[in-house]
Amino acid sequence: MPRYYFHVLNGKNFIDDVGTEADDIEALKAEAVAFAGGILKSERPTDMWRGIAWQMRVTDSPVPDGGQTHLTLSVTATASE
Repeated sequence: MPRYYFHVLNGKNFIDDVGTEADDIEALKAEAVAFAGGILKSERPTDMWRGIAWQMRVTDSPVPDGGQTHLTLSVTATASE
């Protein structure tokens, strides 16, 4: 089973050097959404509310710029006041 790494690149980079195994792309997508949700919930990034993208790159390498990127999840948000 292939191993994938979830790297968060938002100024306070989180580099995943352990990774997670996934059976297929659908399982990988579900894991990516759950992982991102957990981080967004716990860290409450304020930069994304100013239009600065919060990004997670799912690769097959423990190095964010190494290997192949299989999924990219980007989140930006704005608030109307």
